[in-house]
Formats: sequence, C-alpha cells, structure tokens
Amino acid sequence: MTQSLVFDNSPLSHFTRAGRLNTLEELVSGHRCFVPVEVRKEIVAGMAKFPDLAEVLGVSWLEPVEIDEVRELTAFARYKTELGGGTHENTGEAAVLAWTSVHGGVAVIDERAGSRLAQRDGILVQDSMWLVAQGVQSGVLDRSEAEKLVDDLRATDMRLPVSGKEFFAWAYQEGLMP
Repeated sequence: MTQSLVFDNSPLSHFTRAGRLNTLEELVSGHRCFVPVEVRKEIVAGMAKFPDLAEVLGVSWLEPVEIDEVRELTAFARYKTELGGGTHENTGEAAVLAWTSVHGGVAVIDERAGSRLAQRDGILVQDSMWLVAQGVQSGVLDRSEAEKLVDDLRATDMRLPVSGKEFFAWAYQEGLMP
C-alpha cells in the first residue's frame, strides 16, 4: 500500500549527513513524499554548518508543500504553540503535523515531543528507525546493510535508541519487525 510520507528535518538531515540520501530514496520508493517549506528553511539554515544538506533541496522525489490553507494555518499555529521555541524552533515539526493532520499520510518525525502530539491527535507518525525496518521488510536492505545504516546515522550524532548490532533485537521487541 502506498502511503504519503511527510518529512521533518531530522531524517532528511541525518541521512544526508551520513551520505545516505540515496538510501533514503530507495527506502521510500513507491511512496509519495512531501516536505513542508518550513522544513526546507531549516535545512537551508543547517547548510552553514553542513553544506552537504544542499543535496536535499534538489531531490525530485521530495515534493515541497506550503502551509497556506486556513485549516493548515490553524493547525500550524496550534502545534507551534504547543511545541514552543522561538520563531525558528520547532517550526518544521509544527508544519509536518499541521500538513499531515489536514491531508493525511504518515508524519516522519524523530523528535519525541512532535511524535507524542501526533499520537495524541491520531496522526500516523513514524521515525527513521521505522524507515530502516521497512527497508529490511521490503528487501531494500539486508541485515548487514541495515546495521551499517543505523551506525552511519549514529555517526552523525543522531540520537538513536540502539547501535546497528542491536537494531534487530530492538526492532523485534518494538514490533517494527514481524
């Protein structure tokens, strides 16, 4: 079943910084993928420290979307208020939640606060580890590739619950793998 995936900054940034944006594209093949303009702005801001993030802006499989309809703007304001932060913090998560709450699909968010709000509001939400598990289940990744991917992501200082060697036991325990 094809699902729409709506990406926050963290998965896109960490896959790119790990040199694995092409792997991410393979993992989401068959899905329609969206990125709110607010997330793209976060990526642009991150390019000062990580110039490779520019690669995200040029991929054809990731469709930019704007938060500009009344229902989207209302949801964005609510999520931004709940997530807090200044004018530049948590705007990506708020935009992902707002767009997904109106249009459906799966919010791909790694941060706990955004994930909790999604779950509370009945928005489907997954994270980068789910993407890795899906890659194994679909045959895109074998065991060693999945373990290496997790370790590559961790090497970017991505906060993940386990190392590559621990991934499969953890994924089965979490119900990500049948």
